[in-house]
Amino acid sequence: MKKKITYSGFVFIIILTFGFIQLNSYAEVPKCDMQTLGQSAMKYIQSKDYKNALGLIDACIAEHPNNANLYNNRGNVLMEMGKFNESAAAYQKAININPKFTAPYNGLAALCMKTGQADKGLGVLMDLKEIAPNDTVAALNRASFELILKNYDAAIGDYTIALKDKRNTVYYKDRAYAYLANSNPEKAIADYESYLKAGHESGEAYKYMAIAYEVMGNNDKAMEYFRKAADQYRKENNLEEYNSLMKIFRAG
Repeated sequence: MKKKITYSGFVFIIILTFGFIQLNSYAEVPKCDMQTLGQSAMKYIQSKDYKNALGLIDACIAEHPNNANLYNNRGNVLMEMGKFNESAAAYQKAININPKFTAPYNGLAALCMKTGQADKGLGVLMDLKEIAPNDTVAALNRASFELILKNYDAAIGDYTIALKDKRNTVYYKDRAYAYLANSNPEKAIADYESYLKAGHESGEAYKYMAIAYEVMGNNDKAMEYFRKAADQYRKENNLEEYNSLMKIFRAG
């Protein structure tokens, strides 16, 4: 039984860094108060009132035109508004002010992901790698682009950087897929086992673990994990995947 290896499980984990300081309610004409900006702007962002959030940020930019953090926040809000060109300009302004500030690079990369520009997004993150080679957020974001572009060796390297942070054990699953797609089923299985030992579970992980065993010619193990995958997909209420796997057992 041959399985086509396709994957949609990776997540672009861009963290939009709102570097605000703290929000009171504000008057009709927005005024800059850096001490209360963060709390206030986040209140508007959480209620999707982006216009008022942007008004607060722009009032502060008028008074602090060389504050890279403010431009990064402006880029984040504009991206949420769907104003991608203006958002990109704000992120670029933040980078121009402070080229070592990592957040706007990740913001630009998120825009590229949204607009289907994988090569460009990876280029932005490679620039960031020169500045912060061990930044785990950037590493995870690079790996997402690298999987899309089928640069599996590079993806494995970036997931390895990210997995140095013990909080990132969920990404063993994504590195496992990169190993599997790169014709290394043994390392894929080892990573899936690490993923499961860390307390994670998903039908997708069991399915690809089964495929890895199948590639190695261990059909008994493959069927064992296909069954586990079917059971897990049923728990996840993913009936499409569940029914697809059940056809294997009916055919057998």
